[in-house]
Amino acid sequence: MDAVGRLSVPVICGLSGGLAIPALQVVELLRALPEEWEEWAEQTDSGLDPATTGTLAELVRQLADQIDLACIEIASDEE
Repeated sequence: MDAVGRLSVPVICGLSGGLAIPALQVVELLRALPEEWEEWAEQTDSGLDPATTGTLAELVRQLADQIDLACIEIASDEE
């Protein structure tokens, strides 16, 4: 199996002390993971069920879409 690529994500410390990461990086991560899973599932020695992997991948993609839409809505409201 190929090595998983590295992802650099900036962490922001808010005024209240809470930590956050930019939504763009979260969405990029949520889109990259399913691609990796599906590549692994295609390999005969992976032990992963392609149908189950595909279902999980689609759920994670839908989550990424929901975050994208929420961010677009927030940005639109600010204009």
